[in-house]
Amino acid sequence: MAPLLFSASVAFAAAPEITSGHELSSDTGHVLVAWEADGPATLSISRDADLGDAQPLYQGNQQSYFLSGLESGEYYLQVVEASGARSQPVRLSIEHQSLTKALWLTLIGAIITLGIVVVIFRGVRR
Repeated sequence: MAPLLFSASVAFAAAPEITSGHELSSDTGHVLVAWEADGPATLSISRDADLGDAQPLYQGNQQSYFLSGLESGEYYLQVVEASGARSQPVRLSIEHQSLTKALWLTLIGAIITLGIVVVIFRGVRR
């Protein structure tokens, strides 16, 4: 009698993954974070790389989250599925534009606007 061989095929669910990139950065304080998960998941944020003080940002079935209002600094994001599977942490660097740069751009915009107004009024007089 020939021995019976059974092939056990075990399907493993893939761990969630943040698909926006391994390192994110923003100079505006906002970023769109996207991930892949096999069901409801929680997106958490932390200032520490070990995610010890992680705070939940979003919990549900969506697979993206628009994050805004962050101060300059380093943050770490992680997605955790309801099953407990965790994504690799992703580093997020926020570096706002300097106040000096913003003031220069505002000044340049004001000069251009003033120039347009002057040209319009000169054309109306003629």
